[in-house]
Amino acid sequence: MWLSTWTDWFIFFIVVQIIHFAGTWHLYQKAGRKAWEAAIPIYNAVALMDIIKRPKWWVILLFLPIISPIMILIIWVDFIRSYGKRSLVDALLVIFTLGFYIYYLNYVEKPAYTGPEDRKETIISAILFAVILATTVHVYFVQPMIIPTGSMENTLRIGDALFVSKNIYGTRIPNTPVAVPFSDLFNRNLFIEKLQLPYARIPGWKKPQKNDIVVFNFPADSLFAPIDRKDNYVKRLVGEPGDVIEVMDGELFVNQEKFVPKADAQMQSSALFTFKTQLSPKYLQEEYGLVGTNYDIASIQNGYAYEFHGITEEIFLQLKNNPNTLTAEWIKREEGVADRGVYPKGESWNADFYGPLQVPQKGQTIDLTLDNLVNYIDVIEKFEDVNLVSRDGKIWDGDTPITQYTFKYDYYFMMGDNRHNSWDGRYFGFVPETYIIGQPFFLWANLNQVFGFEPKSGWKWDRWFTVPNNGEPNKTSYLWVGIIILVLFFGWDFFRKKVKEKKNKS
Repeated sequence: MWLSTWTDWFIFFIVVQIIHFAGTWHLYQKAGRKAWEAAIPIYNAVALMDIIKRPKWWVILLFLPIISPIMILIIWVDFIRSYGKRSLVDALLVIFTLGFYIYYLNYVEKPAYTGPEDRKETIISAILFAVILATTVHVYFVQPMIIPTGSMENTLRIGDALFVSKNIYGTRIPNTPVAVPFSDLFNRNLFIEKLQLPYARIPGWKKPQKNDIVVFNFPADSLFAPIDRKDNYVKRLVGEPGDVIEVMDGELFVNQEKFVPKADAQMQSSALFTFKTQLSPKYLQEEYGLVGTNYDIASIQNGYAYEFHGITEEIFLQLKNNPNTLTAEWIKREEGVADRGVYPKGESWNADFYGPLQVPQKGQTIDLTLDNLVNYIDVIEKFEDVNLVSRDGKIWDGDTPITQYTFKYDYYFMMGDNRHNSWDGRYFGFVPETYIIGQPFFLWANLNQVFGFEPKSGWKWDRWFTVPNNGEPNKTSYLWVGIIILVLFFGWDFFRKKVKEKKNKS
């Protein structure tokens, strides 16, 4: 079974309602309800909440992808417990028979309605509540992520732990509605791939704009078919739908105007230096913040050559003025010499000489020729699900020759701030709106010292509790606020427990 359109899901929904009615109508009657109440979509869920004595707003959770399967299991167990079936064996039976144990109760045993037992808070119920709450927040509101690579250095650094707002561009409804909560953090194979929802997004506050730092699913990830199972990437948005992107001699131009990044962006490029003597790693780290993975060293006739994979203009000038420096120059690719894997295939472009290339726009109709097909065929086939074939000097959509194409979605062009050390749109192409996740809004820690993505360089406390992507070059750390909040929280929790213990003793 493959559910991928809203029509498929509507039919599936009706079938589920029929299955629910067929297996519960008699039990509804036992609880003092009418049999027909088990047949009316949505209303039957409201009636069910009354039978098991759960809040009516739980019905909303039944229709949230990923949350829904968890809630169904809980409600199945609650339902049979309301008819006296309260043993562990009964709970396992209803879960492992996928709810069809209820059919046995409805037609064979026909137990009396006893109502739910007095519910007491247990460790299991507390864990279930925490999982549901955390999953809801993670899937629909805020997603945590940690920066594993240096493609956005020094704007975002390796080990930076971010909170990503999913609401700012509109929360994307999960494509895979049945999955283990947080499985993307440890094993992204824990989902049912053949159950996929069509693309849909809850309206957000704004559309992605130039200069935004954006989190998105990696378009070139071929390991997972569902969009929301693909790797998360973070880059700077430099091209909106309809924009023309061009890089000339290392400078980025958008619509023939030089691109000006936000004031808090710390753009980096590769540079080649020669020094009279070798510089110690400790000196480079303490004076310039450069660790061993940032550069390569080679011995030359009159000294040492250092190739820095990414440094800011400020650090470049500081190193150039170092009395030990012999020569200093930015590394640039040659025009007309293609980088390996450059997008689109067949173009002689590279990181420093790229384009011009227009970003596709929803509703935009382009003349499609054999000459420009290479620029857009990946977009049309991979993201718009249209198979094109070139034969007999023409482009064919099935049995129909076409000379024009109208795009279904908006697309964006992303680049890393570390221009020569970033796998970005110059190599993987455009990012469709369907792949957009959200925008980082809070940097709560730098955990490189814990995870060790690069040689451990100490705790970067100045990055804790800061706000990225706000145009402020001098970041203010609100770590002290976080410490106060934690002290108050744990202090209140300790005080509350002491008061509770005192009451129990009395």
